[in-house]
This record gives sequence, C-alpha cells and structure tokens, in this order.
Amino acid sequence: MSKRATAVDLGSHSAKVLVAEAQRHGIRVLRFAGLPRGEGAVSLAEAGVGLAGAVCGLAGRDMTLRYSQVPPTPDWQLRNLMDLEIQDLAQQSGGTLSADYNLLPVQDPEAGVETVLLALAKDEALDRLQRELGDAGGSVAAFVPNCTALYNAFLKCGPVEADAVTCLANIGHETIDVALVKGTDLLFARNLSGGSKVIDDAIAAAFQVGGRKAEALKKDLLDLDPQSRGRYASGQVEKVTLAGSGAAAAITAAIQSSLSFCKAQTKVADLRIDKILLSGGGARLRGLRGMLREALRCPVELFDPFANLDLSALPPADAEQLQAMRHEAVVALGLAAGRLDDTLYTLEILPEAVQRRQRFAQRTVWNVAAALVAAGLLVLVAQDRREQVAAAAASAARLRQQHDAATGVHQSAAEAIEANKVERALVEHLAAQAMPGNNVLHTLRAVGAHLPEQLWVTKVDVGGGSVAGGLKKRPTITVEGAGKELNGADANRTFQQDFIPKVRADLERAGLSMKMTPTSSPDLLRWKLTIEYGEGN
Repeated sequence: MSKRATAVDLGSHSAKVLVAEAQRHGIRVLRFAGLPRGEGAVSLAEAGVGLAGAVCGLAGRDMTLRYSQVPPTPDWQLRNLMDLEIQDLAQQSGGTLSADYNLLPVQDPEAGVETVLLALAKDEALDRLQRELGDAGGSVAAFVPNCTALYNAFLKCGPVEADAVTCLANIGHETIDVALVKGTDLLFARNLSGGSKVIDDAIAAAFQVGGRKAEALKKDLLDLDPQSRGRYASGQVEKVTLAGSGAAAAITAAIQSSLSFCKAQTKVADLRIDKILLSGGGARLRGLRGMLREALRCPVELFDPFANLDLSALPPADAEQLQAMRHEAVVALGLAAGRLDDTLYTLEILPEAVQRRQRFAQRTVWNVAAALVAAGLLVLVAQDRREQVAAAAASAARLRQQHDAATGVHQSAAEAIEANKVERALVEHLAAQAMPGNNVLHTLRAVGAHLPEQLWVTKVDVGGGSVAGGLKKRPTITVEGAGKELNGADANRTFQQDFIPKVRADLERAGLSMKMTPTSSPDLLRWKLTIEYGEGN
C-alpha cells in the first residue's frame, strides 16, 4: 500500500485540506478542499476528507522561530543544549512549550559553527488547533511551521537552480511566510504578522468602510504596478491604490528585512536574491509582482508546484476548487510532502499526547508483539515434544525444570554482571569527558550580550583542568577573539573596564563560581578570556 499523508493549513480566511500519496516518480494529489474561516466558517468535517493523523501547519502568533549558533557537537550534547534553551524560553513565556529543532545546511565549513533552527509553540495554541480537528473527527500527528513546509514544496516540486538564491514568500491575509534558499540549501526561514490585511486596514481607514468592503475594494480596484502610475483605469482605482500602496510596501519591507537578517546570520555580506516566487492569496494582488520587481530588482513569479504533479485522481469538484486556489494550497502541499518524503527538511512539533502515543507504538506495541510470537513458538515446541516427555517420571521432570531454571538464572546473572561492568566503565568515561553544557550556555550568552562592536569572537574552546589530587576535572572555557586596532587607553577601557566586568556580573548573577583570566594585546587586535569554573558548576 502506498504511503499517504493528510495536510491541514488553517489560515485566517480559509482552511485548506489536501491528501496526497507517494509514487515512484513523485507525488499524486488525491483530495483537496478549501473551506471558509472567519465569517461564514464551516466545520472541517464539511471537507468530506478523513482527518485522522493529519499534519497541521503553524504560522503567526501560534509559533516562534529562533536561531542559535553552536560549535559542532554530538547529537546528545546538542539535544541537551536545546533542552536548556527550551526550558529557559518556557520560563520567560510563562507557559508550557512544545518544540523541535534541526540544523541548517553549513555554508562555511571553516567557520567552525553550526546554525540550529528552533521552532516553538505554546501548548495552549496546539490544544486549540487539536480541538478544531478533533471536532471534525480528526487528530493531529504533528505541527509543522508553514515556512519550512513552503521550503519542502519548493524542494519537491519547484524550479530549483544550482547556487541561485530564491526567496519563497507565502502572503496570507494575516501572515507572511518567508524562506530564503540557495540551490537546495535553506538559508533562512521566517514567519511575520501582517499579510494583505494591512492593505485592507489602510483602505478601510481612508474610505471609512468596514473590513469586508475594504477587501472588496482591494480585489476590484487596487493596482500596485508602478507602470500604472499616472494612467489608472479610473479615478476610483487611483484613490484606492493611493490608500493601499503605503501599506503594501510592508510586503517589500518583509522580504528586505529577511534578506538583511540572513546576511547577518550567514556572514555573507554580498548575498542577493536572484528570484522571488510568490504564493498565498495575497500573491495575486494586481500589480504586486511589478511593485516587488521594481523595489528588489529581480524577477518575481507566481509559485505553482501543482503544474508538476499528478492530479488525475482528484474528483472533478476537488479539481475545480484546487484550480481556483492553486496558490493558496502551496503550504498544504509542502506539509504533505514533508510527511511523504523522508529526505526533505524535518521540523515537527509534537504535543505531549502525540509523543506518548508514538512511544507506545515504537516500544510497547513491539514488546507485546515479540511476547506473542515467543509464546506461540513455545506452544509449538511444547506440542512437538509432548509425546516424548509423556513417559518421563514426574519427579525427573521437576528436577529438570529446577535445573534449567537455576542454570538460566545463573547465566542471566553472569551476563548482567558483565554488562553492568561495561556500562559502568562507559558511564565513568563519559562523566570524565563531559563538559557541563549549562556553563557553556551561560558563558556564550554573557559574551554575546556584552561584546562591543569593536570586538568579535574567533574561537570558543571547552575543556577541563585537574583539581587537586587529579580526582576530577574542573570545567574550563576559553574564548578567543580579535578587534579593531585601538590605542592603549581605548583598548583597556573597551576590554578591561567595560566588557570583562559585565560578563563577570552576568555569570555571578547566574550563581556560577569561577576564576576569570582575561588577556589582550595592547592594541586589542587579539584578546583572550579564560574562565575556570568551580567544582559545583
């Protein structure tokens, strides 16, 4: 049986439900439904599609994306660092969070750092979305950020060009999802509030009308194309365009700011966008592509991944609806593609209830199945040997059973002792080699928070020094860096009197006992900070 996936994209104006299956040469779409939300909303059950085990998209205020740069670390250590980060963020947010993370492709192997994309969502938001699907008889298998789903739709069905930087922008009514891709590598993903609603609000304020009337004016009269300036079709078109064009500039600003953030994160100062692919309901605003083309100076096209898919299995009503909502359905396609193709980018937030079900499926069910198989084999063996042992004396059978049991217990005990020795040695080795991740996290935060603009970090090294008697290792962190050339007085003030005291104060507020040894060259071209923590840290 082919692998299938059901995807649900709950936008502010419409809900998109898409069912697809994996084929040898790609993806085939089996069902599609678009349902109204907001005013005139209907239940997801009206889609007539089974929603059990669906993957649901996240955007807007339901989700937060964060980036962390860490040195290359083993998976277990990275997991510990991310767990600490998530716990810290949960305390700041004042509520429980569910999260997932994944590494971004390395752009500069010589930099010695990896970038982690961390997606977080409040459990109350996930519970609300689960209740909506539950009311329609469905359930949620995972939540996926819309921006990474957009990236997966591009990888699976998009016009990928080697080394070309493509900006994917999904413009919804209240959100904008952005993904910057170089070739097939994800450079940056972002979710912003805004969308085409900001244009509705501007038109509503200018003409003193309600939201529905403003949206109708936008669809019927707005013309953002720069070539239409001075020759609008009517005076009303000109008035609506003048009222909404200022707000429409927020879409351009969203893409420009995303590029700026990406440059700062990747350290690629000359990064530029080669092409923009638009999707979402706002992508079809009249003249939007011309406006973006003029402002960003690159080709702007509509993203239509369905042109490369098998749609032959769609019922006629579904095919007609998909044709009308091809651009709005791109995120739903990406959500389904991520579940069907394990080679795509994975970032799935799982609620605790879903995690418990998965642990049961992966562990308990297999254990029960193994026990049933073993019991069946024992029954077969017993039946085969029944005639042979029938003539044996009852006392001999009891003695044999006692002997077998004693032998089994002895052998199990001997194996357990040997296994315990190996595991104890492994634990002792790991304990001796481990570097407390909490100290690393606090140190990097303190340095990053107070690092002057004249200085930068070139190397972070972690290790340990022997404590008296050589019994333990005291954790040590060395941060090396460089800076702009300064005279002696400026260098001393920047490094010794400003930077070092603030770092020390942050670490002491975190309750850490340490010995700090800062050194620097007279002109601050090279500096070094060595921190040796106490035994309790």
